Amino acid sequence: MKLLGLGRQILAKRWQSSCQSCDEIPPCPAKRSRRRMIFCLLTFGAGVYTGVYVSQNYEVPRVDDPPKLVEKMNKKLRELIEGKKSPTEQIVHDIKKEAKKILDD
Repeated sequence: MKLLGLGRQILAKRWQSSCQSCDEIPPCPAKRSRRRMIFCLLTFGAGVYTGVYVSQNYEVPRVDDPPKLVEKMNKKLRELIEGKKSPTEQIVHDIKKEAKKILDD
């Protein structure tokens, strides 16, 4: 929160230097910020509910750890760069291979 306050102070000083007739940055209307907050909370709640519903009712595979995902991405990029196939053909081949693996499980 201190960082946000510092950013607001910097913006206020820049605003004052660029606009001599203005005293400060005009405040945001209270109604809009409340509506925005309520909308954000409702959207977040709907996303959480949907995620819980899907994970309970469908077989969703777990996502790998971030280091493992980065390692896979680097491996795929190396294959694309060093491979003889065009990148598009390689991606289509990889998607088909992953689809077969999922269907076999």
